[in-house]
Amino acid sequence: MTASPFLPPLPDEQLFDISAWPVVFGQFPELGEADRVDRVLNSLQAIIDQKQRFVIVWKMPRHDHDDEPHEDEKQSLIWLKKHKAELQTWCAGYVYVTQDPELRALLLARFPVVEKFLSFPKKVADDLKDAGDIARDFLQAADA
Repeated sequence: MTASPFLPPLPDEQLFDISAWPVVFGQFPELGEADRVDRVLNSLQAIIDQKQRFVIVWKMPRHDHDDEPHEDEKQSLIWLKKHKAELQTWCAGYVYVTQDPELRALLLARFPVVEKFLSFPKKVADDLKDAGDIARDFLQAADA
């Protein structure tokens, strides 16, 4: 699992840590953050544009996905539909980090629905160390 260096443009460094590339640590922005959707989508595009297998370890925001404003959700879905094939090609998985039992149950319940659209593996981890281990497993499985 040898990755080439990450080439510019770089993802938003306040939201994405690429220091362990091809494992990326992403933070969903909070609802009040400026240009939050554009920052995430532009960063995801920069990650996909590397044309290398990657995994994103997502640190969860304080708000629930259902609290997302309709226009933000719409913008995200349009982007996902447009870039679905690229995302499927290069993303080896998502790992969500939470110790909250309710959020864990909610995420696990949503996985079958999301799986229909984005079929790469998804798991929930208790902490960043476990998440990193899962991410490396996803990458190895994708390269096998």
